[in-house]
Amino acid sequence: MKSIEKNIPIKAIIMAFEASYDGLHILDKEGNTLYINDACTRIEGTSKEEVKRKNIRELVRDGVYSQSVTLQVLEKKEAVTITQTAQNGNEILSTGTPVFDEEGNVELVIVNSRNVTALNKLKNKLSLSEYQLEKLKLEQKRFSGVVVNSAVMQKIMATALHIAKVDSTVLITGESGVGKGVLARFIHDHSMRSKAPFVKVDCSSIPESLFESELFGYEKGAFTGASQEGKIGLLEMANGGTVFLDEIGDMPIAMQVKLMRAIQDLEILPVGGHITRKIDVRFISATNVDLLKAVENKTFRADLFYRLNVVPIDIPPLKDRTDDIPPLINMIVDKINNKYGFDKTISVEAFDSLMKYEWPGNVRQLENTIERILVSNRDDVIKKSDLSVDIIGTSAYNEQEIDIYHNDYRQLLADYDKKILDTAILNEGSIPKAAKILGIDATTMRRKLDKYNKKA
Repeated sequence: MKSIEKNIPIKAIIMAFEASYDGLHILDKEGNTLYINDACTRIEGTSKEEVKRKNIRELVRDGVYSQSVTLQVLEKKEAVTITQTAQNGNEILSTGTPVFDEEGNVELVIVNSRNVTALNKLKNKLSLSEYQLEKLKLEQKRFSGVVVNSAVMQKIMATALHIAKVDSTVLITGESGVGKGVLARFIHDHSMRSKAPFVKVDCSSIPESLFESELFGYEKGAFTGASQEGKIGLLEMANGGTVFLDEIGDMPIAMQVKLMRAIQDLEILPVGGHITRKIDVRFISATNVDLLKAVENKTFRADLFYRLNVVPIDIPPLKDRTDDIPPLINMIVDKINNKYGFDKTISVEAFDSLMKYEWPGNVRQLENTIERILVSNRDDVIKKSDLSVDIIGTSAYNEQEIDIYHNDYRQLLADYDKKILDTAILNEGSIPKAAKILGIDATTMRRKLDKYNKKA
């Protein structure tokens, strides 16, 4: 074997190094470059001229590397593996291996580098299996595309599927943004009326003076400004199908008695008309207010409440069904990717922060937040630092569980300072650029990082 090694010419060894997909960087004990292959400069976004011209300490100082595995090998006198960020934004896994002289001193450092940005992207995609994607797929098939993963939502959807086959009135309650409209549409789509219209009536947006004519329609010339042809009302427009009375708690009290008769008798009287018209509709209502309190306060009619509340369904807020958050995020990401031709993913760290946030705006806020993050970031992998302060702050508090009586105050400040510095470098690609963004001197920033890294 030794004879074969002796017969290999240096040129062949260099050719082998240059053909390597991984980066290879050889430095002396002072941190000067002796050799660097093409793969290394490609991965790190550097040039051979620059790397050979500068000492490794200068390269770190100038932000070419966020940190140096070579310096750690020289200090520890053993093999070291780190993850560092190059100036081109690539995340690199670097392993430095010392070569010792006869006296046991480090003579050379051999650094092997591999670009793990693509691997991390794949890892982020695969990590979603931690959130039971296979179970999600089964439930989505069962519930026709509606995202369901938590036990409480599975029970709600099973109830909705069961009552879809009858015409009983349904009252859906829950906070704004929990998906009351989605559930109403699901019930309609799985009913015998699915081929007929689904008409949504937004009770919060119709002026009180127009409510009756909008709901029941009007005859020609019924009032000043009315169309000479008359107008069909929303209830008649839904004939054979479903009327969804959204935000029913905002319906004017004077209108409630007329709606009550329409639901009870299934007939309407258009404004200005003299002959009632039969309607064949199913009524589903939704509200984010406590209707029982409204009944007590006499702002909502008791008879209408009991007529609407034949089958009550309450959808809990998103913070109480966190199992639904991962599949919802995945669905939203897929929808945005398909819409805009993106290929974006959310890192595990960012995913965890999104999971721990309480989402006061529920599903609607989650959808808007994910879309904003995806369309406003150029990177394909969304990092934790890309999230808004309120989301990161809430999750950071939960993760650290800071107790001011049991933690060193100075150490907490130092940890937070280091996190800010590291995030800035990661986002900007170099220490000088990060220092400029933060409004501090680059030398001060390097001194802080050196101090924090030595303590770590």
